[in-house]
Amino acid sequence: MHTIIAGNGVSSVTFLKEIKKTLDDVEFDIFSEEVRPFYWRPRLIEILANEATIDEITPYNEEWYKKRNAKLHLSEKIIKLDAKNQIVETSKGSRLKYDVFIFANGSKPFLLPIKGNNLKNVHVLRTYDDVEKIKSHYGKSKKFVIIGGGVLGIEMAAALNRAGEKNISIVEFFPYLLPRQLDKAGAFVLKESLESKYQIRILLGKATSKIIGKDEVEGVEFSDKSSVEADVVIFSTGVRPNVEVAKEAGIQVEKGIVVDEKLRTSAKNVYAIGDVAQHGKVVYGTVEPAVEQAKILAKVLSSENAKYSGSVMSNTLKVAGIELLSIGKIDPDSGKVRFSSQGDSKRGLYKKIVVENGKFVGAITVGVSKKEASNFKKIVQEGQSPTSEISKYVNLEED
Repeated sequence: MHTIIAGNGVSSVTFLKEIKKTLDDVEFDIFSEEVRPFYWRPRLIEILANEATIDEITPYNEEWYKKRNAKLHLSEKIIKLDAKNQIVETSKGSRLKYDVFIFANGSKPFLLPIKGNNLKNVHVLRTYDDVEKIKSHYGKSKKFVIIGGGVLGIEMAAALNRAGEKNISIVEFFPYLLPRQLDKAGAFVLKESLESKYQIRILLGKATSKIIGKDEVEGVEFSDKSSVEADVVIFSTGVRPNVEVAKEAGIQVEKGIVVDEKLRTSAKNVYAIGDVAQHGKVVYGTVEPAVEQAKILAKVLSSENAKYSGSVMSNTLKVAGIELLSIGKIDPDSGKVRFSSQGDSKRGLYKKIVVENGKFVGAITVGVSKKEASNFKKIVQEGQSPTSEISKYVNLEED
């Protein structure tokens, strides 16, 4: 069986490891835009902070692929798919026939469609080359502005500070950080912790309207006509799945490439996993679902009775060294809800627990120990009932 994989990210290498456990008669051609083999993309932050090298986050060399009957094509991507005849065309002009084709080509950064987004010294962070471009400003630039206050934006700001940069701003459209994971009170504690731990300025409720400058970045202007000076701007405003090839091939595409419980697309013998795949109405875009999908697909192609039913969104995070938990209903609107919360911004601690119809249904913690966060997570996952007043769960006194 000849299998062609578009992309060489975590879903691709996980699939390759898993499929070889059960099938030996499979030959792979893997195509990647990157100039180097797979590396752990989340650990690029460590390189940005001068805490790791590319070799340290690159676990597999080309010999690793060869041992798995896989030929790795670097600096070469799939540009066309003929699903009817099961043939692909690559950016270097090669044409190959396949028995199975897998989209695992991930996503690309999204730049706000605003004036100045193409100026010199405007960056994104998605690849190792992006990191090197940002690091080229170290010791030269005086004002870094990161547009986007999500997890990656916060991580980048902290990494820049750990690398020795002192003038760093985060611009967030929403009125508080991480609105999907936290409530306002928890986000306030996080903001205070970040500003005290790192030299970061956080600007909330700011809609970026344009990047100021002629050839190079000079500043960022907002919709309220206020502005900040900047000589480097980094966009951290989300990603978009790489669906162009699938769309041109007539495969069903919505936000991502639509797949069923077997991770099949609308084309015969064509599958999709990872950031590019949409299951139900969800494109997950994180590591854990990509790994889960890759493992399920390996079982599917090994004729095992496996199906993908969706992933539980990751709810335990470590953001710039600060432990966070967000699980279940954190801002429920039902009238049958009780909740108890307590925060201490000076100590960087926040806890919230939510009860609905006599059962724990949601929790948020900021800055607590992993053990305590795990306890909160457990009582929500198990739907435990309070044995006494819920306020005991948010007592900030140390054990």
